[in-house]
Amino acid sequence: MKKIGISLLALMLLIGCAKKAENLENKIEPELDHEEIMAGDFSSFAGVYVNSEGMIIVLDEDDIERKLMEVMDIDDGHYYLNVKTDDGFGYGIEVYGIGVEVPEYEGLTDITKIRVYRGQAGPMSVEEIFNKQG
Repeated sequence: MKKIGISLLALMLLIGCAKKAENLENKIEPELDHEEIMAGDFSSFAGVYVNSEGMIIVLDEDDIERKLMEVMDIDDGHYYLNVKTDDGFGYGIEVYGIGVEVPEYEGLTDITKIRVYRGQAGPMSVEEIFNKQG
């Protein structure tokens, strides 16, 4: 009886081990589209972003297009958008593509996600960097 139990246990283990493994790697979101961004189409990075403290910002494609003054390609996968607020002032939006490090914060942000900073002087802390949500 003991042999039958051990044989059944071994058989179940073999069956369980034979199943295909699921891909547990991080799903990487689509990259930024350089041509679209330079042409004023921001759909490749529009969306909801959250920082390490749980603060949420929403970058609405239509709102950015309406307020956009200038787009600059800083480096491969790093863009700066100069936008105007409704009251006539302005601020910058820095967009960091997948795999692009944020200067002065190398290794401290999630390079598997598109990240942004909104402000006037560049990020002063890693908490000012927001990660795109899936």
